[in-house]
Amino acid sequence: MSIFKDFKQYKILIFTVLILTFANTIGELLLPKMMSQIIDIGVSNQNITYILRLGAVMIGVTLVTILVRGSAAYFSAKTSMLFSRDLRKRMFNKVNRMTFDETEYFSISSLITRTTNDVAQVEQLVLMALRPLARAPLTFIGGLLMAFTTSVRLSLVVFISLPFLAIVLYFVIKVVVPYFPRLQQALDHINLLLRQRLTGLKVIRAFSRDKQEEETFEEGNERYYQIGLKVNKIMQTINPILTLILNLTIVITLFLGARYVQQGIMSIGALMAFVQYITQVLNSVIMVTRMMTVLPRSVASIDRVNAVLNYPSRSVGGSNVLNDPITSVEAKNLTFYYPDANLPALKQLNFSIHKGEVLGIIGGTGSGKSTLLKLFMQFYDPSEGQLLINGQSIDTLNPKSVREKISYVPQKNYFFSESIRGNLFYSNPDASDEQMIDSLETAQAMQFLPKEKPLEKTVARGGSNYSGGQRQRLAISRALTRYASLYIFDDSFSALDYKTDYELRLALQGKLEETATIIVAQRVATIRHANKILVLENGEVQGLGTHDELMRENQVYREIAISQGEGEEHT
Repeated sequence: MSIFKDFKQYKILIFTVLILTFANTIGELLLPKMMSQIIDIGVSNQNITYILRLGAVMIGVTLVTILVRGSAAYFSAKTSMLFSRDLRKRMFNKVNRMTFDETEYFSISSLITRTTNDVAQVEQLVLMALRPLARAPLTFIGGLLMAFTTSVRLSLVVFISLPFLAIVLYFVIKVVVPYFPRLQQALDHINLLLRQRLTGLKVIRAFSRDKQEEETFEEGNERYYQIGLKVNKIMQTINPILTLILNLTIVITLFLGARYVQQGIMSIGALMAFVQYITQVLNSVIMVTRMMTVLPRSVASIDRVNAVLNYPSRSVGGSNVLNDPITSVEAKNLTFYYPDANLPALKQLNFSIHKGEVLGIIGGTGSGKSTLLKLFMQFYDPSEGQLLINGQSIDTLNPKSVREKISYVPQKNYFFSESIRGNLFYSNPDASDEQMIDSLETAQAMQFLPKEKPLEKTVARGGSNYSGGQRQRLAISRALTRYASLYIFDDSFSALDYKTDYELRLALQGKLEETATIIVAQRVATIRHANKILVLENGEVQGLGTHDELMRENQVYREIAISQGEGEEHT
C-alpha cells in the first residue's frame, strides 16, 4: 500500500493546477518577447501608439498571469491539504486498529511523529510537486525554446552553466540526503524523552532524577541540533554557489550580447529578452536543485509513513456476528503465548461461567490474570485450545459484536478531559442523566461528588484531580452505565478501603444478578462470595471452586487468604 494510492481522487484538482501552471508559464514567456518588441519597434521608432497598444496588451497578460498564478497556488494548496487530511486519517485508523505489541514495535512517540511531522513533510512535497516541480520543467523547456528563437549563438552559454549546476545537484543528493533519516530519528528520540518525562513525572520526582532527565534530554536535543546544523551549513554553502553561477552566466551573456549588438547581429530588445529567458531557464534549474534539499526529508517521511501503512497488522477474531447476549463463557485447554515469547503466559486453562454467576480470579503478579482478560476482550486470539462464548470459539467471532456486550473496567483507568457526564457517555452515548446518577450511586462515587449537578464536575486528563480509589469508583460507574451481559473488573477494587469495597460489592450484587461477572482481585475479601474462584499461578490453574472449598482443599489459595487475615469466619 502506497501513501499515494488514493491520489487519483484528486485528479480534477491536479489537472486544474497543471493547466493553470501551464498558462502561467506561457504568460511569463510572452512578456519578455513583448518587451523586446516595444524597445525595438516602439522606442527605436518613437512609435507612441505602438508602445501604448502593446503596453496595454502586456498589462492584460500580466493581470491574467497573476490571476492564473494565484488560482494555481490556491488549488495546489487545497489539493495538498486534502491529501494530508486523508493521509492523517488513514494513519490514525491504522494505528487505532494495531495491537498493543504492534504499537510498541514502532513506539508510541514515533507513531505520533509519523502521524504529525512526517505527514506534514509529505504535504509539503505534494505542494512542491504540484507547483514548483511542475513549473520548473515547463519554464526550462519554454525558456530554452524562446532563447533559441531569440539567439542561437548566445544560447550556448546555457550549456556551459548546466554542468556546474549538475555538479551541485549531485553533491546535494550524495551528501545531504543521508542526513534526513537521521534527523527524523533524532526527532523521534526527543519525542520519546519528552513523553517519558511527562508520563513518568511522579517516579522522576520521587527519586530526585530531575537533573539526570534534563541531562538525557540535553544529549538528545544536542544530537538533533548538530545534525540540523550540518544540513543548514551545507545548504548555506550551496545557495551562494547557485547564485554565483546564475550571475556569472548573466554577466557572460551581457558581455557577448553587447558585442553582438555593436556588430548589428542582435537588437537591444532581443538582448534584454534573452537575458530574461536565460534567467528563467537557470532559475528553473536552481529551483529543482533547492527543492532537492527538501525532497530527501520528504522521501524519508514517505518511507516512515509507508512503514506504518504497510505494516502487516494481525487480525483478531473472525466474521461471525454475536447477536445474542453472552450467557456462557468456557475455556477448554486454553493456552496463550505473547508474540515472540518462548514460554506461555497461560497454559491449559479450563473453567466456565454462566449467566447470573460471578467468577473471581486471584493470583500473584505475573500469574496471567490480566492476560486472560485480554483474551476475553479479543485484544489477542488464543494460541491453543478454545475460549468459547455461547458455545462459539471466540476467534471466529467479530470483535465489535463481542465487545458491545461486555462492559470492562481496566486495571489502569483512563479518563478524558471532560465532565463526569462526558466520561460516562463514553460507555453509553444513549444513557440518561438518571441512569448515570444511578451508576454513580452504585459505585459509591456520589460520596465525593457534589450533590448539586454532580455530572457537571470536571475530570482532568487521566483523572489526575481524583485519588486512586475515587478513579476506580468512577471507572466502575462508567462500566455500569452500559447495559452489558458480561461485566469484567480487572483489579478494580484494590484502592478501596474495606468498608467501601464491601458496600460496593453489596450494591453490585443487586445490579448484576442477571449477568455474568468476572472480578480479578488481589484481595480475597473482594471475591470470597463469588460463585467460583479461579486461582492462577505462573499462567496455570492452581485451584477452582468456592471460597470454602478452596480454603479446605487448595494450599495456594489458603496461604493467600491467611496472609491477608482472611479466615472462613470472615465476612
